[in-house]
Amino acid sequence: MNIELICSGTELLTGKLNTNASFIGELLSNLGLDLSLITTVADRKNEFAKVLSLAKERSSVIIVTGGLGPTFDDITVETASEILGIKTYKDEKVSADISQLFEKRGITNPPLNNERQSYILEGAKVLENRFGTAPGQMLHFEYTSPENKKIRKTIFLLPGPPRELRPMFEEEVMPYFKSYQSGMKKTLTLHICGMAESLVDEKIKPVLELFSNDKSIEFAILAHQYIIDIKVSARGEDELLLDDTINNIKNEFINILGENIFGYNDDTLEKIVQKQLIENKMTVSAAESCTGGMIAARLTNNSGSSLCFKQAVISYSNESKISMLNVKEETLKQFGAVSENTADEMLTGILNLSGSDYAVSVTGIAGPNGASEEKPVGLVFIGVSYKGKNEIFKYKFFGTRADIRERAVNVALDLLRRKILKTKNSKGK
Repeated sequence: MNIELICSGTELLTGKLNTNASFIGELLSNLGLDLSLITTVADRKNEFAKVLSLAKERSSVIIVTGGLGPTFDDITVETASEILGIKTYKDEKVSADISQLFEKRGITNPPLNNERQSYILEGAKVLENRFGTAPGQMLHFEYTSPENKKIRKTIFLLPGPPRELRPMFEEEVMPYFKSYQSGMKKTLTLHICGMAESLVDEKIKPVLELFSNDKSIEFAILAHQYIIDIKVSARGEDELLLDDTINNIKNEFINILGENIFGYNDDTLEKIVQKQLIENKMTVSAAESCTGGMIAARLTNNSGSSLCFKQAVISYSNESKISMLNVKEETLKQFGAVSENTADEMLTGILNLSGSDYAVSVTGIAGPNGASEEKPVGLVFIGVSYKGKNEIFKYKFFGTRADIRERAVNVALDLLRRKILKTKNSKGK
């Protein structure tokens, strides 16, 4: 089965990340199915028509994402109608559903251009969109090959916004593909922080070599902002055997990497830290300078954060460090805002202010300006504390301003995770 994905959207060609492709590819891969081709095309009818015409000839299943909105550049349905030679009709139920959605939002007279979204290809199954106005469509159509052979093919027209596409794909599209499932595929992603990618690669070589002759098992490694992901996938027919294989590989990695592994699959650093704090009935606060509230945002990303997160202070200026965190003016004059001493006093200040069990502080130079020979761009001091026992760490991060800030946040959360783990282990002795 040749499955082709066409991602329609000019924005995808001008810098916007296409997360739909990786999402769809992974779900299909878990069924033992693979995308044969992914094409990204602009919202220009002539270009889209050429891509769709080629897909009609070469692929048995076509998935199109995007171009189902109400605006002038949403040309997916009308172009599919022309290329497939299938007329459209106005679906009154879809039209009523769109009107009802607007009414729920307090809009009694929807814009007239939203009517475009109620036009469906004749013979297509309407796929419900629970989070937007554009319905999806699934159509089986007949294609006549150059050899005059008639071939049954399928096309899916799906909305582009991930929050609309993902539930629709999982609920409406996946049942179709499951009927063509070829074996099974189990995957596991391990998340590591605190080790360089090259060191992780060196450490895990024995595990890779152990399974090197097994073609049903694949490994991949990916580094992003001081977080290393190791992805393991195993294919086969026996689900219990696959689970056992994945679990054995997981244990091999744990034996090698230990506490450097902070989570698996959908785990994030902030989710793990939150879990640790809640389980131990502890709280945390943050004092941030160069990260500007990014740590606080991450620590409040997940539901339940109010049980463990007390407060944060963004002390960007020296004045705020003095007035809000009681950093000594003499400290700032003698050592500077970006220093071990300032990070230490920021920690003490936020602990005194919040009364939390744990605290984290960050001060650094994210750049591109504000550096000196003694204090270059990327110099960051990160502090973590438990019950007033402060530890300060010095780092030199590289990359853009955004890179440095994100890396500082990841390292700070990992240091906090390790601090909580160390405290728990010491109590258990």
